[in-house]
Parts: sequence; C-alpha cells; structure tokens
Amino acid sequence: MILNDLELAGLELMGENLRSKVKYCGEGVRLYPLCKMIRPQKAELDDHCQIFDYVFIDGGTKLQIGKYTTVTWNCVLEGGAETIIGDRVFLGPGTKVLNSTYKLDGYYTVEHLPGDCNEIDFGKIVICDDAYIGAGCTILPNSYIGEGAVVGSNALVKGKLEPWTIYVGTPCKPIGKRVPPTEERRKQLQEVDWSKHF
Repeated sequence: MILNDLELAGLELMGENLRSKVKYCGEGVRLYPLCKMIRPQKAELDDHCQIFDYVFIDGGTKLQIGKYTTVTWNCVLEGGAETIIGDRVFLGPGTKVLNSTYKLDGYYTVEHLPGDCNEIDFGKIVICDDAYIGAGCTILPNSYIGEGAVVGSNALVKGKLEPWTIYVGTPCKPIGKRVPPTEERRKQLQEVDWSKHF
C-alpha cells in the first residue's frame, strides 16, 4: 500500500523523524515511533533520554530534557513556554506538564475565537535532577520541582516543591522525606559524563 501526502502529513514530527529536527539530540536518545513534537527546533534532548509512544510535546520557547530521563506513555508537555527537565527524571504515564493556562476572568477559554476574546498566562516549569513524577500528575505553570522530589500519582503540582521530599494529593502536600542514593550507587555512575551538552 502506498500512502499519499495527506496520509503522511505530520509523520515528519514523529518518532525517529524528530532526530534531525530538534535543536540538539544527544547520543543514545530513544524516540519511540508514535511520540510527536511540535516546535522541535526549540528542543534539546540530552544523552540516553527516552520518549515513549503516545507522548505529545510542544517545544515551546525552550525545552530541555536531561540525560537518562524517561517520558512515558501518554504524557503531554505543552503550552508554548519554557520547560527544563533535569537528568534521571521519570515522568509517569499520563502526566501533564502544562506551562500555560487561560486567563479566566473577563475572557473566553478557547484560543481560536476572533479578536482578543482570550488571553493566555505562561510560566516556566523546572523539574530538577532525580525527580520522580507518578502516573497521572498535572504540573501547572511556574512550578519548580526540587532535586529528588517524589510526586505521587494523580497529584496536582503548583509552586515550589522541596528537594528529596515526597508529595501527594490535589493540591500536593509533603508527607515525608526521600533518602538520596547512597555514595556507593553514586560511584556506579561515575563513568557517565554528567556535564551538560546544551
């Protein structure tokens, strides 16, 4: 079967086709066939990160995904602003990283209306090294997730989360501390060059 141009439209923004379109693509990056990205020229993917099938990403104004980071099935990273994700981060299935929201008071909440009927607020999102984000979480604009923080499944994140702290709920609240990896485990990763390539 031969596909026509209409049937092929959009495939250039999916899977391995993204490799040549992103701003930077490191060594060993895994792009599953059904991941999709718009504005890929704004995206930097560091060594050995992986983006699973059914992920939708908007490169926004700037997107960085760090070394050995995993973005799992059905995640959405969108909104047209800046998103920085560190090294060794895990984004669980169905997580949404949203760096824009509609203004509600005095506006309509649909973007394709004529004139200035709607307006959008943008906010940077930073997820630091070693953070773990459970399945089905929502991360809102202007959020900062500290190093090693854990966010339990279905949590709502808004604002600053402290390093090596465990959060659950909607909105999320701290419930405990996480023990960082031991020195012995850290030594096992010394052969990896953790310097940034961006």
